[in-house]
Amino acid sequence: MKIGYKRLLIFMGILMIILFIDIFVKSFLSDYKMIAFLGFLLLFFHFYFILEKDKHRYLKDILFEVLFFALTYFVLYYLLGFIVGLAKTQNYLTTYGITRFILPAFFYCILKEILRYNMLCKSDGNWLCTIVTVIFFIVLDISNNVYQINFQSNYEGLKFFALTLLPTISKSISYSYVSKKMGYHPIIFFDLIWVLFPYIIPLIPNPNEYVASIIYLLVPILYAYHISKFFECKKDDEIPRDYHKKKWKGLFLPSALVLIMVYFYSGYFRYYVIAIASGSMEPKMKKGDIVIVDQKEKNFELDEVIAFRYNGNIIIHRIVKKLEWNHSYIYYTKGDANSKMDDILIKDDMIIGKSKGKIPYLGYPTVWFNKE
Repeated sequence: MKIGYKRLLIFMGILMIILFIDIFVKSFLSDYKMIAFLGFLLLFFHFYFILEKDKHRYLKDILFEVLFFALTYFVLYYLLGFIVGLAKTQNYLTTYGITRFILPAFFYCILKEILRYNMLCKSDGNWLCTIVTVIFFIVLDISNNVYQINFQSNYEGLKFFALTLLPTISKSISYSYVSKKMGYHPIIFFDLIWVLFPYIIPLIPNPNEYVASIIYLLVPILYAYHISKFFECKKDDEIPRDYHKKKWKGLFLPSALVLIMVYFYSGYFRYYVIAIASGSMEPKMKKGDIVIVDQKEKNFELDEVIAFRYNGNIIIHRIVKKLEWNHSYIYYTKGDANSKMDDILIKDDMIIGKSKGKIPYLGYPTVWFNKE
């Protein structure tokens, strides 16, 4: 074995010991400390091994394919979200959110992939160094996401295996494959999109843990397959001028559909859609219908249908009594199919808005998938 390979193995071995201490003994590489750690490693690597420059002839076209794959993934992911449910994220676009979450994730992605590319370049021709490099980045990602592993039950162990370990292995192998073939730019571009979108977009799909584990496992593999196939097909051929336009046209309609649905589902705008999960409003509104709610409407009268929050749930019932109270109003409601009035005193701050219409059956997949 060449001296360079031995040096690299010793270097990675020492780093993995540090990371194992961080995972199992005492967490000391969180947030900006991890960024500083990676920055130091790159500086040390440059003086000890010399950093390689990433120059790729087809970089522009490869980055376009990365963007196309990412957008296709988001379209499919959000279409799934309309079935399994959508969840609002915290407001990370604040000074605290940007400095505490977004910037560390941003710098971590960039520094990690530059380091991965250079380790793979120095491992070229030696299978042992390549395998150890892949393992090192598995341990690094686990260290960055699990501050201190403490399995208190079999469920916690299974959850770690399905949601953290398997996806991290998939990600490390796939990213290493793409990085070795096409450099670190395609990986950084895709990883930044994938990692940062939950911090930037206020509404994200909320699949259960089983579905989420499959998604996190398969997406890196599909990404590596798509990018490598494109590269193999196009590297010896001239790409047509209208190639990019044709691909964008194919993605335009589903993307527009997703944006419209996110608009209605988010609740951040005037109109909000809610799936009917029971038969309490039959026959006017049936289970599986989607009700369009006007959130700007603030004047509610008898016999109108309103949506309101109660004990963490959203209820859509008809107003049957309205009383003036303390310079405001209180309301009593009843489902059309119910024999009795709801035993709930509804105040203005509980009301989301007034029903403006319905779309039959469109919400049934959401109701069916989320039923207990």
